[in-house]
Amino acid sequence: MSAKGINATGLSRGQQRMQELLLQLKTVETARDKQKPLLDNIDKQQAHLASNNDAYNLINDYQAAKSLAQQEQQAADAALEIVNRLLSKIEAQNSDTSGNSEQHNHSKRQKTLDSSTHSIIGKGSLVAARVATTGADEEWILATVLSYDKHRYTVQDYDVESAVRPTYVLSPRYVLFVTADPTTNKEPLWDCNINPEMAHGQRVLALYPRTTAFYQCTVVMPPSQNTAISNMPFPPAPGVPMGSADPALAAPPNPKTNPMYKVQFDDDDNKEVDVPAHLVLPLPNFLSK
Repeated sequence: MSAKGINATGLSRGQQRMQELLLQLKTVETARDKQKPLLDNIDKQQAHLASNNDAYNLINDYQAAKSLAQQEQQAADAALEIVNRLLSKIEAQNSDTSGNSEQHNHSKRQKTLDSSTHSIIGKGSLVAARVATTGADEEWILATVLSYDKHRYTVQDYDVESAVRPTYVLSPRYVLFVTADPTTNKEPLWDCNINPEMAHGQRVLALYPRTTAFYQCTVVMPPSQNTAISNMPFPPAPGVPMGSADPALAAPPNPKTNPMYKVQFDDDDNKEVDVPAHLVLPLPNFLSK
């Protein structure tokens, strides 16, 4: 039997982390138990002061209670960190074991997406971020990564025309890489050698014309076959990076100079829309199930 993942005590990494989690939770419980008599005593002394108008030194009790509260907070933070690591590991395992033949055809693109999702996406990068869900509806927006800390991304709405650009703190599960920081990125926004095409009929997320919102749709034609402008071309929302195409114009699709998918958005009267290839993403596994 392989010893991979087993430590000197004979426990697997998962078992060891569960023990660490239980220990931290026990520390939280102990700190709370120790605080109770102190807080009760503080309440009694405050009541005594109120009734007798007497000065009494509560500093020691306050300091002790503060110290125990800090211990409780530290233990709770440590427990949350362990839980987040375990959840990330489970999500990665589920991603590795799920899939079907259609996903296999674009496995290279999907692996790139999964890698970007589970590794740290750089500050300034553009992402598709799920910021809300109402019933069965998902709300995905184009956003900019502001920071990453404690297994959470802070992102900001990319809508440059909005007077208020809200920020969101999200799990990596709900942050999908689109492209690196457009102000410094010198690489092509989309490269077929890195991101294999998604086939006709495949379900995807794509940015809707004149907006910074992503919606589910179906691929009608991949970039290599798309050379004629559709009845509903893709004029972008202000500020959306468009590569070599003039963002002020609805330039026709071109596999080399202006790669675009032709898609049909759900509930959009079967209109065919040309969307820049870098703004079309495979559906995450939790949406495609």
